[in-house]
Amino acid sequence: MTRDLTEKEFAWLQRIEREIDKAWDDLKDWERIFMEGILETFQRYGMKTRLSKGQWRVLDRISEKII
Repeated sequence: MTRDLTEKEFAWLQRIEREIDKAWDDLKDWERIFMEGILETFQRYGMKTRLSKGQWRVLDRISEKII
């Protein structure tokens, strides 16, 4: 089940959004595509962004390369 973002998750996604360009070349093609989709959704819905548990797991792994 998905839910709206917490303030901590919102701030974390904002940080990823700010930092992703620096790490873009370090990401694999599928990671870039995944992150584009996540960040487009985040830009559109903000605090109302909803991600599945699987998306959170992947985002957590990829964010280690970004932050």
